[in-house]
Amino acid sequence: MMKKILIFCLGMMFLLTSCTKSPSDEKNAVDIHKVEQQGGQQEEQQKEEKEQEVEEIQPDIKEEMQTEGEEIEAVQEQTEEPAQTTNGKVVVVDPGHSSVITGETEPIGPGASERKPADAIGTSGTITGIPEYELTLAVSQKLKDELESRGYTVAMTRESSDVPVSCVQRAEVANQLQADVFLRIHANGSESAQAEGAMTICTTPNNPYAPQLYTQSRELSDCIIQEFCTATGCENDGVWETDTMSGSNWSQVPVTIVEMGYMTNPQEDELMATEEYRNKMVQGIANGVDLYLGIGK
Repeated sequence: MMKKILIFCLGMMFLLTSCTKSPSDEKNAVDIHKVEQQGGQQEEQQKEEKEQEVEEIQPDIKEEMQTEGEEIEAVQEQTEEPAQTTNGKVVVVDPGHSSVITGETEPIGPGASERKPADAIGTSGTITGIPEYELTLAVSQKLKDELESRGYTVAMTRESSDVPVSCVQRAEVANQLQADVFLRIHANGSESAQAEGAMTICTTPNNPYAPQLYTQSRELSDCIIQEFCTATGCENDGVWETDTMSGSNWSQVPVTIVEMGYMTNPQEDELMATEEYRNKMVQGIANGVDLYLGIGK
């Protein structure tokens, strides 16, 4: 009996010992709880700080986005090209000559038995050495830009110097487009270095190929030479009437040849090589077209 009681007491002591926490265990439990509380508080504080930062930054972001949007709209407005207005007039600009000559011939006019070379290289600068075909192309490109800025629709008979274009082919461009004006851009040459001045050339009243165009072509020639010499200050050599120019004889629209000056004259050769004088020549020709067509009145 005593043995059973002893065994019972020992079991109870074991149970009480295992169920009782030591002071160190309780302290550890409290410390863990404190750490968890502190960690939660830190997370909450960090969250609040981030939310505050976002609230502070958002107005700046919105302001920057608004500014960027305004800048983009401003750039778009600047890059949008204004609608170009045209005056309904068509001008064909023919830079005289080219560097490639085929050696072929063509009738001087529709149905003519007389034939002339289809094209020629032209003259060249006695001082600058610039070929006429190079000068005429450079001036014609400037003239195209100027006329387009004034509302004209402009076509070129050539835009390079390495492709042969005959006089008949040049006239056909103007004819097919039913141009209001056909401008043939050239420079003059002479055996005399003293020859100077500008002139325009048109057909005669008795032209056997298109006599009905004489009055218009003559008026066009008068307007061009008048305004050209006013703009450049060069000598006015007037209008030469002749039926020997194939490109003019084949034209079915008002046409004039503009001889801008003598490349065989040292002073005029050097002048025509400068951008300043080329701009003056272009202004004069364009003003002459305006005058002839009554643009700007």
